[in-house]
Amino acid sequence: MNGTILAADIGTTSLKAAVVDENGQFVAYSQQFLSLRNDSTAAQEWLPALRAAWRDMQKQLSGNKAPFAKQQRPSMGTEVTVPAGICISGNGPTIVSADGRTLLWNQPIDTPAHIKKAVGQSLFLPRIQAFLTRYPDVAHSSCIFSGPEYLIYQLCGAAVTILPEARYRTAYWTDEQLDALSIAGDRLPPFVAPATRAGMTDTAITAQFGFGRPVPVFCGGPDFIAAMVGTNSLSPGAWYDCAGSSEGLNLCVSEPVTASHIRVLPSIQNDLWNAAALESESGRMFSSYRSAVESLDGRTYSYSELIEKCLAHTTGDGYDVLARIARNFRTMVERIRAVARNGRVPLAPYIAVTGGQAKNDAWMQFKCTAAGVPLAVCNHPDAELIGDAVFAQTGLGRYRSIAAAAAALVTITRRYEP
Repeated sequence: MNGTILAADIGTTSLKAAVVDENGQFVAYSQQFLSLRNDSTAAQEWLPALRAAWRDMQKQLSGNKAPFAKQQRPSMGTEVTVPAGICISGNGPTIVSADGRTLLWNQPIDTPAHIKKAVGQSLFLPRIQAFLTRYPDVAHSSCIFSGPEYLIYQLCGAAVTILPEARYRTAYWTDEQLDALSIAGDRLPPFVAPATRAGMTDTAITAQFGFGRPVPVFCGGPDFIAAMVGTNSLSPGAWYDCAGSSEGLNLCVSEPVTASHIRVLPSIQNDLWNAAALESESGRMFSSYRSAVESLDGRTYSYSELIEKCLAHTTGDGYDVLARIARNFRTMVERIRAVARNGRVPLAPYIAVTGGQAKNDAWMQFKCTAAGVPLAVCNHPDAELIGDAVFAQTGLGRYRSIAAAAAALVTITRRYEP
C-alpha cells in the first residue's frame, strides 16, 4: 500500500518539505529558500517553493540518492510519484488574502488601545484588523487565511482555519470579538481540527505536480503544534525545544500554571496544557552576527559552516554569541524545571530538539553541555514535518488518534549528554 506522505512546513525564510514513509522514516527532503523580496506578497512564493521541493525530491529518489545514509529508500513506483496524502503546517499568525497579499507574523503593527481591549487574548485579531486597515477591499471581497491554510487553499480550493484544539478559540477569535471589531465572520473560514481532510488536489495542481490522480490534502496547523506532535510531547513531563527566528522551550503539563516568564496555552490533547519559556533574542543575535561576518568576509556561510567557524575560535565574537545563546537556553531550562518542580511534574530525561540547530552535532553538544541537560533528535531534525506525517496518517484512518500515530511514528534517533 502506498503510505508515503508529502509533508511541508512554511517557515519565515524557507519552505521545508519531505517524503515520509508509513513508518515515519524520511526518504527525501528539500529546503527551498524564499526570496523575501516583497513581504507584502510573500505567500505567493509558497506554492512555487513546494513545487520546486517536490521536483527536487523526485530527483533524489529517481537518482537513488537517499537524503540520510542510515535510512532506506522505498521501491520506485506510485509510492514515490503519487503520495498517499499531503499535509501542510506553518508559522503564524501570518495573515493572507485569497490573492496572496500577506502580513507576516513578525511584521510590526500598531494596535490601538481599544483594539487591544476588544481582542483580549487573541493572537490573530490584531493582525487581521491591521491587515484589513492596510487592504480595506479584502473585508468585502476575499477570505482571510493564516499561513498553512492559504497553501491548503491553493492546493485543493478548500477554505479552512485550523484550530489546534477547542480551547484555542480565545487565541483565534470568537463571534463576540468579531462583532466588537465589525469584522464579517464569513470572511474567516470555518474552524477544523488538525488531521482533517480539507479536500483533494484540484486538476491544475494534480497536473503541475505530475501526480496522475488527485491526492488528499490534510490540515497540519501552527508549526509549534506540529513540532509538539512530531516530538511526541503529548504526555505530562515531555518537553521540546523549537528554535528559529525565536526560541521556545515547551513542557507538557496536566494543569495550567502561573509563573513569570512562562506562556501557557492548551496542548493539542484536550486534557493537557503547554507551558513555554520563550526567548526572542537568540535568533536575532545569531542573524546579526551572521550578517556582520558575511559582510566582513565577503562571502556567505551555511548554518553549519558558521557554527563550526564560531566554535573553532574560542576567543572570537562568534563563540561569544553562541555562549550567550546557550546561557539563554540554560535560563529557559531553569524556568521550565521550576514549573515542573512546583507542579510535581516528573520531567522526561531529555529535551527533544527541532529546527536547524538539531542538524549540527557540534552545536547540539555545546548547547547540551552548557545547559546541563540531555538533548535528543527525533526521526528528523525538522520535527514539524514528522508532525505533518502523523496528521496525514491519522486523517487517512491508519491510526485511531493523533496521539496513537505519534506514539507509533516518532522515534529518537540521536541523544546528547552533558
